[in-house]
Amino acid sequence: MSTSNIQNDKNKKLNQKYTVKNALVNYYLFLIFTVFPLFATNAYFNIRHDKYYLFIILSALIILAEAALVLSLKADNKNKLCDEPVMGVKKNIWYKSFSFTDWAMLAFLAVSFISSALSKHPLDAILGTAGRNNGLLLIALYVGVYFLITRYYYFMEYVFIALAGASAIVYLLSILNCFYIDPLGMFSRLTDEKTITDFTSTIGNKNLMSSYICITLPVFIAMSVHTKKSAYRAIYLTLTGLGFEALMTADSDSGILGIGVFLVIYFVWYSRKIARLKRFFLSLTVMLGCAKLLRLFSFLMNDKSKGMDDFQKLFVYSRFGFVVLAVVAIITVLLYLIDNKKPDIVLSRAVPITLGVFAVLCAIGIVGTVVYFSRIDTIADLKGFKGLLRFDDEWGTHRGFMWIRSMWIFNDFSLVEKLFGCGPDNYYYAFQPYFSGLQKYGDSSTNAAHNEYINYLITIGITGLLSFLAVLGGTITRAVKSAQKNPLAIVCVSAVICYSVQAVVNISQPITTPLFILFIALCEAVSRQTKLTGKNSFDVGEC
Repeated sequence: MSTSNIQNDKNKKLNQKYTVKNALVNYYLFLIFTVFPLFATNAYFNIRHDKYYLFIILSALIILAEAALVLSLKADNKNKLCDEPVMGVKKNIWYKSFSFTDWAMLAFLAVSFISSALSKHPLDAILGTAGRNNGLLLIALYVGVYFLITRYYYFMEYVFIALAGASAIVYLLSILNCFYIDPLGMFSRLTDEKTITDFTSTIGNKNLMSSYICITLPVFIAMSVHTKKSAYRAIYLTLTGLGFEALMTADSDSGILGIGVFLVIYFVWYSRKIARLKRFFLSLTVMLGCAKLLRLFSFLMNDKSKGMDDFQKLFVYSRFGFVVLAVVAIITVLLYLIDNKKPDIVLSRAVPITLGVFAVLCAIGIVGTVVYFSRIDTIADLKGFKGLLRFDDEWGTHRGFMWIRSMWIFNDFSLVEKLFGCGPDNYYYAFQPYFSGLQKYGDSSTNAAHNEYINYLITIGITGLLSFLAVLGGTITRAVKSAQKNPLAIVCVSAVICYSVQAVVNISQPITTPLFILFIALCEAVSRQTKLTGKNSFDVGEC
C-alpha cells in the first residue's frame, strides 16, 4: 500500500476530512515548491524581484482564499454558534490553542512593525527596498502563510515529489552551468566573466544556490530514510546524488557548513536504529559516488569549468574521495547485512549520547582553535588555513569586516535602536559610515551583514533577534518531541536546521528564505497534529 493510501486510511480513522482548505494549502505548497524555484524572466538580472513578486502574489491569493472560506463557513454556521457553554462544554477560545512557536512568530511580526514605525526610513523598512526586499511586507506574508499551513496542512507525498522534480532541474542546471553549458541561454545575456562565474541555475549567485541546497537536500536525505515506497526512495536517493553534485559545483562554503552540520546531527539521530542508519549511509554512498561521476563528467568536458575550492576537490577530483567512498560503501553493506540477519535492532541510548557529546566537543575544539589564533597567537603562519582559523577583517571573504563593524554600530545605537533596530532590511543605512573601508575588498557598499542573526540584531534589534531565535528554538524543540511518534517532523526540521546553520554566513532574501519559512510552518503543522491526535497521522515510515 502506498504512503498516500496509508495516510488516507489513518486520517479516516481520526475523522479528518480532506477539505477545500486543506487542498488549497497543498496546491499553494505545490506551486511554491515547483514554479517558484524555476521562475526567472530575464536571465539573472531580476531573479530576486521575479521571485519576490511571485511569492507575494501566490501568498496573498492563498491568504485571501482561505480567509474567504473561513468567513463563509462562519456565516453558514452563525446560527449554531453560541457564546454560552453548550452541554457543559465551554466554547473554544482561539488563542488558547497557540503554541510557543505561534506566539514567537507573532512577536517577530510585532517587533518588525514597531521597528518599521520607529525607523528613519519607514517606507524602505516596509518594502525592504534598501536591502533584499526582506521588509515588513514580506515578514507579514511569512507570518500569514505560517498560520495557514500550521492550521490546514494535510500530508500528501506528491508535494514532496513535486519539490524533488523542480529541484532536479535546479540541480542539473547548476551542474551544467559550472561547465559553461547554458541550456536556457542565460549566459549570453551577461557581459562579464565574474557575473557568469558567480551566478548559476535559476536561483542566483552561488551563495543563494548553496542556501537552496541546504533547504532541499536534507529533506531528500531524510525522506529516503523514512519513506516506505521503494519507488519514492529511488527518487529521493537520485535527488540526493544530484544535490550533492550541485553543492560541489555551487562552490560556496556556506553550503558545506550547513550540510556538514546537518549530516553530523542526523548521523547521531539515526545511530540507535540500524534500519534507519543503513539508509542514511546509503544516501552518503550515493552522494560520494555521484561526486566521482561528476569527476567523469568534468573529464568529458576537458575539465573546463568555473572551478571548485580545495574542499570540494577532495570529493570530486582527488583519490582521497575514492577512499572515503569505499569506507562509507563498506559500512553501508555491513549495516544492510546486519539488519537483514537481525531486523529492527535498537542500540542503547548511550550510542547517540556518546556520539553527540563527541560532536559537541569537536565543535567546541574548533571554536576554541579559532579564538586561540584570533586572540592569543595572532602571528603564527597558518598558511592556507588562515582564512578559517584566524578571525579578522578578511575572514570569510571579508565578512569579518562587516561583523566587527556591525558590533560597533550596535554599541553606538540608542536604547530604542538597541531594542528595535533601524528598521527591517535597513542594514544599508546603518553601515554607510564604513562603506569606504569596503573599497579595499572591491566593494563600494553592502546592504546585508552576511550573517542573518547579526543582520536581525542591527535591523530589528535585540527584541527582533530574540523573537526570531524563539521561532527557531520552538520549531526545533517541538519537532524533535513529535519525531518520536511522527517521522515527518524530523524530515521537515532537517531543512530548518540546515538553513539555520548556513545563515551564520549568509543573508535572508526572497529567493530561499520563503522556503525556509514554509518548512518552519510544516514542522509546526506536524507537531500540532501529533499533539492533537497522539498518533502518527502523517505516516512516512518507522520512527
